[in-house]
Amino acid sequence: MIQVLNQQYELVQGSREVVLNFIDTEVGEDLNKPVGAFEDRTIRYLLIHTVNTYFQWLGYFAMKMPFDLLNDEGFRTIDEILPLYKQMDELVTKFLNNFQEHLNTPLDNVRSGNRRAIATPLELFTHVMTHEFHHKGQIMTMCRMLGYTPPDTDVIRF
Repeated sequence: MIQVLNQQYELVQGSREVVLNFIDTEVGEDLNKPVGAFEDRTIRYLLIHTVNTYFQWLGYFAMKMPFDLLNDEGFRTIDEILPLYKQMDELVTKFLNNFQEHLNTPLDNVRSGNRRAIATPLELFTHVMTHEFHHKGQIMTMCRMLGYTPPDTDVIRF
């Protein structure tokens, strides 16, 4: 099963690469522009929010790693954001290696705000990936609202 999850994550990474390259080459500094339809959030905000979600659920909740919420204001360019995604990829590798024999064993832990939660590693892994894709769609919509025509960012691209 772990091989399938690794392959699945590679598909997510491929889709993400299209998004990040598009932002780098086409959107540029507009990743910092507030978009009214998204409560004046920025593309940058959603990119950092995605990283925070992976680190909060896979690192802090599942593997009890220290975690300080990243403030998106500290990351104004794609070049400052890309290393965070590399760290996120490293975290996913550690997470999958750590739980490969226990994917369906419930974890009972405290999440942010001292709220207790119970979830299996498989549920956590599925959550962070689907969460990322949810925001990927929002980011592509934001790009369109800012005047850019986004590329096909699905896992299967035509």
